Amino acid sequence: MRESLRRAIFYGIPCGALSVVVFRDPTLFLLNKVAKVMPLAAYVQANGPYGLPLIGWFCLMGAAGGFLVALLLRLLPMPDLIFGAVLGVVAVYLVPQHLPRGTPDWVLPLIGAAWGWGTAFLLRPLALRGRS
Repeated sequence: MRESLRRAIFYGIPCGALSVVVFRDPTLFLLNKVAKVMPLAAYVQANGPYGLPLIGWFCLMGAAGGFLVALLLRLLPMPDLIFGAVLGVVAVYLVPQHLPRGTPDWVLPLIGAAWGWGTAFLLRPLALRGRS
């Protein structure tokens, strides 16, 4: 169990935070610029809780979620990418997303799945399932 916690901390936290910047935010950008299905995404410049920019807040929340994804993938024998996407969809309903008004309802599960899938994808080359 100690090895599982160590790997979840050292691998899951950076992968979860990085997944926000590499998968979640580019999904919002593409939905805004390419698909034109949501208004201008001012989420990066706005202030979030405790005066922290929203991107920093989401990176912190992504890091916490990355720890959870890494720990659960380490302990449970599940398909990693599907499990990550499903856990990401659950996570976006627990963390307030601060999306602009006029955002379609289906965007929320999509960005959650992008974050969770991205976290599991980034964890893949780190041999999270190994016992060494």
